[in-house]
Amino acid sequence: MNARENRGFGSDVVQLLIPHRRPFLMVDRVDTWALEPEAELRASRHVSANELVFDGHFPGWGLWPGVYTIEGMGQSCMLLAVLKRICEAALERGLSVDDVSAAAHELDRGFHLAPGARPELAERFLEGIGSPRARIGMASTIDVKLLHPVFAGQRLDYNVCLTHDAGSVMRFDVEASVEGRPVARGTIGSAFVEAATALPFVR
Repeated sequence: MNARENRGFGSDVVQLLIPHRRPFLMVDRVDTWALEPEAELRASRHVSANELVFDGHFPGWGLWPGVYTIEGMGQSCMLLAVLKRICEAALERGLSVDDVSAAAHELDRGFHLAPGARPELAERFLEGIGSPRARIGMASTIDVKLLHPVFAGQRLDYNVCLTHDAGSVMRFDVEASVEGRPVARGTIGSAFVEAATALPFVR
């Protein structure tokens, strides 16, 4: 990653940002993220042999569905988009991207019961986020090639880079790898809407 990197965070913070939940949460943690000079994010997902999908795909052979790899890259794109919007809102309040990064890091430390965690910084991150259920991201285009199979016991690493931003519509270059070997690569176009306006019954 060539951009200026911010520290990552685990699944508890991830679930404050996007509405996905187990068993369809495909991101375990955000490893690093940055907004300049390019908006990029690296995330990861450990593929456990205990995944329910392996009961049928395929019995006796832990082959991870390729569509799940694509979904993980899509969720990583949504995480980057949400972080970008949070930082834009923070800048309007006189804060910086560094402030947002530090607040997210402290929130993650709090979830992990780390000694010396500073909840007052975490409040900066939580302020103005709103409910993750109020955010919906839908893939508008998917042009991804699956390059190599993924199996139980491996760790998927996602790398996504924002290439076009037209407000609610974005396009990303995406790649997934295992131990440095690309297993999927391509582009994903996404449309993001606020569920509160599109789906009034979502709270």
